[in-house]
Amino acid sequence: MGENQGLEKAIEKLAELLTAKVGAAASLNNAIVPHIEPIQKIDLMPNEIKLEGKNYLSWSRRALLILRTKGLEGFVSGEAEEPGDKKTSEWRTWSSTNSLIVAWLLNSLSPTIAATVETISTATEVWKTLSKLYSGEGNVMLIAETEERVGELRQGENSVMEYVAELQRLWADLDHYDPLDLPHADCIAAARKWIERRRVMQFLKGLNSEFEARRATLFHQPTLPALEDAIAAMAQEEVRLKLMKNNTTTPSHPAFIATDYKSRECFNCGEKGHLIRSCTAPRRNMRGRGRGYNRGGLRGGRGRGYSGGQRANVAVSEEGSSLATQEESKKRTESTGDKDHEDCSYGNFAHFVSTDEGEANGEEAWDWNQA
Repeated sequence: MGENQGLEKAIEKLAELLTAKVGAAASLNNAIVPHIEPIQKIDLMPNEIKLEGKNYLSWSRRALLILRTKGLEGFVSGEAEEPGDKKTSEWRTWSSTNSLIVAWLLNSLSPTIAATVETISTATEVWKTLSKLYSGEGNVMLIAETEERVGELRQGENSVMEYVAELQRLWADLDHYDPLDLPHADCIAAARKWIERRRVMQFLKGLNSEFEARRATLFHQPTLPALEDAIAAMAQEEVRLKLMKNNTTTPSHPAFIATDYKSRECFNCGEKGHLIRSCTAPRRNMRGRGRGYNRGGLRGGRGRGYSGGQRANVAVSEEGSSLATQEESKKRTESTGDKDHEDCSYGNFAHFVSTDEGEANGEEAWDWNQA
């Protein structure tokens, strides 16, 4: 009986030892997991904007956005404070996460800027140092420069949305350099409405002249629309103007052009597609000596060059001539073989009716043409 009691006590003691071993192993695992878990789970996407100095605002906005996706913005704002006891698992978790963010920040800096903050151990201090060096908050020169750029900005060759994007970037920079600091929320709301009205006018004034009609409509309203409404209205107007430009038909040719150049025949070389005045072929001798032509074979007065070739290529005006008349004259020339008639057929010039003026000089003019 005594032996059985001794065996039971030995078994109970062995069970206690095993329980103690299991508890120690569990506590050891609990101490290790918090130290490794943050590094395993935190995966920050790289910041595509590298801080080079002047682009601090764009860089800082992108960096905060990425940190917020993982709930880590407190490590740069100072809200995630370092635990006092460095032997606890909480401190180990904070330390590993802080080191991860510092390394991520350094990778998003240019090499020159990274060298100035790589000795800082906490993400909060790195962020504060970069903000003091490059943020420009309260810098009067940066405020004046940004306001001048806003006043000079025009749409130019950009689309409406590209123009708006540049304006909003400058406005955001101006809000950072010169933040609105008022004591009451109502005052802040009223001031923001006042600023928005000025920005609506800045936006409308910078648009191209093709938006004048739509812009005048907005200016003549009792109250200016909100900035988003004004941008949407001008974006719609831009689409409408593009559709009108695409649907506009090519204007008709003037009335004095009878045919297209492609169907016209050159009187010098006989080729189609150009007129005699632009012909590159050597000028042929249009006529020998005879009635109506001078000794050089060209019609006209003494000392005057040939003008008939160009006249033949002049398009007939709408006052009385048609292509049918020219075709009829050409067929009559081909049937009779009258070369004189062919070269002298310049279309239907019946509307150039001669008058009795200068009749006394008719005989002299006839003798001169016979010379």
